[in-house]
Amino acid sequence: MTTRHNKSNEIYFELRQVGSYLRCTAIDGKTGVEVTVAGPVSRNPEQLKRVAVQKLEYVLKKG
Repeated sequence: MTTRHNKSNEIYFELRQVGSYLRCTAIDGKTGVEVTVAGPVSRNPEQLKRVAVQKLEYVLKKG
């Protein structure tokens, strides 16, 4: 997995199927910042989680 912005932070995930897509929301436990990514239901949920973490790290670094 990728390097986290702050390793002491917890990241919470919510996975929800919306039609033919799987929606993954990642929430930073410290700041409450959240991001969402989506992909086909056939995709491995762990792949979506990795993409969501990368996006969350980007948003947190961006400020």
